[in-house]
Amino acid sequence: MQKLATVFTLVMALLFMGCPPPVGQNPDDSASAGNAPPPGDPEPKAIVVDQVSAGELHTMIIMTDGTLWAVGDNPVGQLGDGSMATRKTPVQVKTAGGAAMTEVRQVSAGSLHSMILKSDDTLWGTGYNSNGQLGDGTGANTSTPVAVRTAPAPGGQPLTNVKQVSAGAGHTVIVMKNGDLWAVGKNDKGQLGDGTDDPGKLNPVQVMIAADRPMTQVDLVSTGSKHTVILKTNGELWAVGHNAAGQLGDGTTNRKLNPVQVMIAADRPMTEVKQVSAGAGHTMILKTNGDLWAVGGNGAGQLGNDDDTGANELNPVEIKAGVAQVSVGRYHTMILKKDGSLWAVGRNNEGQLGDPTIVNTLIPVEITVRWKNFLPGY
Repeated sequence: MQKLATVFTLVMALLFMGCPPPVGQNPDDSASAGNAPPPGDPEPKAIVVDQVSAGELHTMIIMTDGTLWAVGDNPVGQLGDGSMATRKTPVQVKTAGGAAMTEVRQVSAGSLHSMILKSDDTLWGTGYNSNGQLGDGTGANTSTPVAVRTAPAPGGQPLTNVKQVSAGAGHTVIVMKNGDLWAVGKNDKGQLGDGTDDPGKLNPVQVMIAADRPMTQVDLVSTGSKHTVILKTNGELWAVGHNAAGQLGDGTTNRKLNPVQVMIAADRPMTEVKQVSAGAGHTMILKTNGDLWAVGGNGAGQLGNDDDTGANELNPVEIKAGVAQVSVGRYHTMILKKDGSLWAVGRNNEGQLGDPTIVNTLIPVEITVRWKNFLPGY
């Protein structure tokens, strides 16, 4: 799920919170002090922010050199710097031995935990672990990253061949390079999709459409607070877990312990999906043609369908055309259009929409700045 920081707040924070300057932009760098590289030598590459993921009260930052930095709240070690101290400026994420964590390819910040995918396709986690969401088999919190394991140590091996990871409020879902899907952590609403509602799993379990039918050919996944939305390589969309607001998009409000297909209508499955983003109780769906659809809870107007009754939608409804990317918070939605304009809708009590008000909105409003891209957080 990703998200309480707004796109605007997050970008401004990166500009002002003290990220390491690019090489050559620090007055103490030899290049900027007049000691330029000899003629013919390549210019040093600037080290800049490559990827960001926002959790509930913390932010994880990957730099272009593969190092990982973190900032914000840290009571259970979710920053991964070896401490539980709140950080107002970014600090480097460290290994258990105290060395900087390097070669990081993707990061996903959950509510109180962070999941880290390295370039060797191994998966690591840090922070809150009482539900097993770090996947190391212990259920113990940690302030430095630990490897996700197939079973408890010493017998369990580190999980490898990971393609993508998404961290929710209390669970983690993992896409493998072969298209299989695994999940770990809190499971009280069936959000792991293994056919059970056991309180939690300490090591990853395979997501199953049925007892004898594993979920395969998965392209990417997005985790909400207590639901999981799954995009398959053929463009189909599936979902599992909590469904009280209709966020699974199957036309019901019944929770599901195994994934079900998202349906526009009883005889019309949702297909040709490009991207999905899951919030606390709503789900936003971007199709390959740029049309944006929404389903689930709408109490703050977060679906953007101009319904002042706050009624939930149990099947996806079309919202906007010409969309390039979407990212949701708990109760708000940020929309990047193909023309570079940024739009926002839903809850705005903390100014999270980025417009000059603290008033909720039922239809997307344009934020007066041009954007190229943004990355979802928790």
